[in-house]
Amino acid sequence: MSQLATPEEFEAATKLVSEETVAESIVCGPDPEKHLEQIASFRDAGFDHIYVHQVGPDQEGFFRFYERNVLTKFH
Repeated sequence: MSQLATPEEFEAATKLVSEETVAESIVCGPDPEKHLEQIASFRDAGFDHIYVHQVGPDQEGFFRFYERNVLTKFH
């Protein structure tokens, strides 16, 4: 990102990446099992802190989804 000097350059660079490409390496969407599997893989690898991030506009919906469908699976 340090090589992209302006918002226009950043926007041009993002046109090279599709939603499908992003979804190949990042868990996206409303399937809680996919999120749980990814979190478990990090836990199993020895991580003790895992950061989840919502980049879309519906922050409240994201937190409700995680509260109801993902975090309840951890004790």
